[in-house]
Amino acid sequence: MSKVRIITDSNAFLPPDLVEKFGITVIPHRIKVGGSFFEEDVDFSAEELFEKVHETQRLGGSRLPEVQAPNINTFLDTFHAGGEGEQIVCIHTSSQLSPMWATARKAAEMLRGRFTIRVIDSQSVSFGLGLLVQMAAQAANAGASVNEVARVVNGAIPHLYFAGFSESLTYLERSAALGPSQSLLGAMLGIKAMLMMEDGRLMTQEKVQTREEVVEKLAEFVTEFASVQELGIFEHNYDGHRTELISRLREALPKTPIHKIPYPPSLAVYLGPNTIGVIVYEGMY
Repeated sequence: MSKVRIITDSNAFLPPDLVEKFGITVIPHRIKVGGSFFEEDVDFSAEELFEKVHETQRLGGSRLPEVQAPNINTFLDTFHAGGEGEQIVCIHTSSQLSPMWATARKAAEMLRGRFTIRVIDSQSVSFGLGLLVQMAAQAANAGASVNEVARVVNGAIPHLYFAGFSESLTYLERSAALGPSQSLLGAMLGIKAMLMMEDGRLMTQEKVQTREEVVEKLAEFVTEFASVQELGIFEHNYDGHRTELISRLREALPKTPIHKIPYPPSLAVYLGPNTIGVIVYEGMY
């Protein structure tokens, strides 16, 4: 029996050497800004995304950027690439934030009976998604079946947690159901909104006014876990505060690997500029 093939999308944080080692297939998101489309790859950063947004706004555009999946033929071609009868596990960005999972499901349904394909909603993003993909790839490499790989991934999903802060409240009107009046007042007061992820959906929590409070709240969030096996921290225009947060967490959690991770454009579409977030994997005990 051939090894199970692992497929994910470009929101996942995956070191290039790991992708190469395990032969992981990464399908890029398409980012729509105004009337233009950009492929999410190593050459397209969150900073470039915001530059494109500002350029569009200067020309009179008002719509926020959007995340799109490639058309279904891209998935069908990707599934066919390994030959008929192949076993595949697809793990994608939270279905609340990306159409990748839904498009992959449709493509898998079209090939039912010819391929064995499991499509999993990670209910996570970035570092969390990347960890799930890595677990799947390691299990597949060890000879696990498609169902065994899926069981490993589904078992880990409930142990991933996200918390972050964003100063871009207009973005949160769309992504986290923040009311327009709250957004306007919050922007006037310099509010930073705390976000958590519940079942893959971004939810606003408490709000603070200073970046020092942001660091304090994120440090509290992480250190309240009984166990932290892996931790990833992303930021945009919060570099000094991320350094401060990492310093505090390394003192509190000296044995926990803490990773500085990039801010993927497909997440930046929802959180906007001026943001910082943590993704915690507590382990399986």
